[in-house]
Amino acid sequence: MKEKKCDKVCKSKGHNCACKESLDHLNRIEGQIRTLKKYIEEGKRCEEVALLSTSIAKSFDTLRTRTLRNFFINEVLYGKKLSKKDEERIDKILKLYKK
Repeated sequence: MKEKKCDKVCKSKGHNCACKESLDHLNRIEGQIRTLKKYIEEGKRCEEVALLSTSIAKSFDTLRTRTLRNFFINEVLYGKKLSKKDEERIDKILKLYKK
């Protein structure tokens, strides 16, 4: 899971993070939640509500994993540039986390 770095700096400790990607992701989740609310208000079928709910949950999980990855890089590895081997190790840890 390769993250692009944004020009913004996290307010905590001045570390670079994937701010724009996270904000964009949150905006998509917000849109999904508005749609879910509309589905419920309009009395859409339970199956449609359940499918969208599942999609939102998976989206939150992706955001949570991205945030954990950035935390690990910034707080544990002190923002150092990662080698391919480091990237693979982090991805392995995150796969265990997702299970």
